[in-house]
This record gives sequence, structure tokens and C-alpha cells, in this order.
Amino acid sequence: MSVHVTINGEAKLLNGVTSLHQMLLTLGLDPRKIAVERNLEIVPRSTYAAVPVRDGDSFEIVQFIGGGNATGDTSLPTDNPFVIAGKTFTSRLIIGTGKYKSYAENARALEASGAEIVTVAVRRVNLTDPNQPKLIDFIDPKKYTYLPNTAGCFTGEDAIRTLRLAREAGGWSLVKLEVLGEKKLLYPDMLETLRATEMQPRTAFR
Repeated sequence: MSVHVTINGEAKLLNGVTSLHQMLLTLGLDPRKIAVERNLEIVPRSTYAAVPVRDGDSFEIVQFIGGGNATGDTSLPTDNPFVIAGKTFTSRLIIGTGKYKSYAENARALEASGAEIVTVAVRRVNLTDPNQPKLIDFIDPKKYTYLPNTAGCFTGEDAIRTLRLAREAGGWSLVKLEVLGEKKLLYPDMLETLRATEMQPRTAFR
């Protein structure tokens, strides 16, 4: 008797296999050293001999490997490029610019992290002391991608205004949109954030 199954994304035809235990032995696998999912449900190891293998079943079979190293296992996915808005980044890490003692410390942390994207807030210029240190003097926007965010905005209108100002200040079209619901815990207002995303085309912000 033959059954058609899918194992780790590959279609296979198995002959004379009636149980999961038999299937694993046929594949040359040690049932003690793997974990199996059948049709999106985890199969307890103690039941392998009793679990039938039927036509159309889909299996995921996994094992531990050292530190995520995929050497020698070409079936594992490779690290695809991280592309946002048509720009390719080598690092998926994004770090912030808040809570540092100084902009200099922030710049050192950014360099040490290897990140290429840094979130920045948009705030009014201090007119009483215009010579205060500026983030842009420590973190070069030509070297790093600034990701302006709307932290501190409590309405969609304020968020979009902030992002339009950010675009004008630096020409950035990649942004981090969030609208807060209350000031104490700074939890997001998801409905207002969604409304703000719907406002973007009407404000020609892209």
C-alpha cells in the first residue's frame, strides 16, 4: 500500500508504511532525537507507533542544531536580504535614541550594535537655547537610516503632521507610526493608529 505525504515541505511516496514510527525508521531517523508535527498538531513521542500515516498527511520533523548553524543542512531557509522601501539592510536590528545619557553615548551604542536603522523623535526646536547638542551632529543620517516616530502623539492628525514635518526636515519616507491612548502607561491606541494609516494617502504622505 502506498501513501502520498508531505514531509518538511517535500512531497513523498511511501510504500508499506502504516504508522509514524515505521515512517521515521524508513527515513532513517531516530525517533528519540526528533520532534514531529502531523497536520499542524504535535505528536507525543510515546504515541509514534500508534499514529497512522494516511494519504495526504503533512509532517514537519525537526531536530536541534548547534546555535542555529545550518551548515550541512541545505533544507533550512537561508537568511534573505532585509529590504524595506526598496533599500537593502544587512542588519535587522533597529535601536532607539531615548534614555541615553548623551548623544555621544547613543552614537557609540549604535555603532557597537551594528544596526543601520535608528528611531528618532520629532520635537520642537529649543528657541531659548538653539546651540544645544543635536542628534544629527552625532549620528550621521547619511550613514544611518533615520526612522522618525510619532511617540507623544495622541491623535491621528497630530501623528500625520509630525511625520510630514519629519519628511520635510530630512526627506525620509520610512516612518514608525504609533498613536498613544493615554499618558500614564503610554499604551497604543490601536483604532486611532489604524485611522492614521488611512489618513496617509489623503495627506500625500508616502
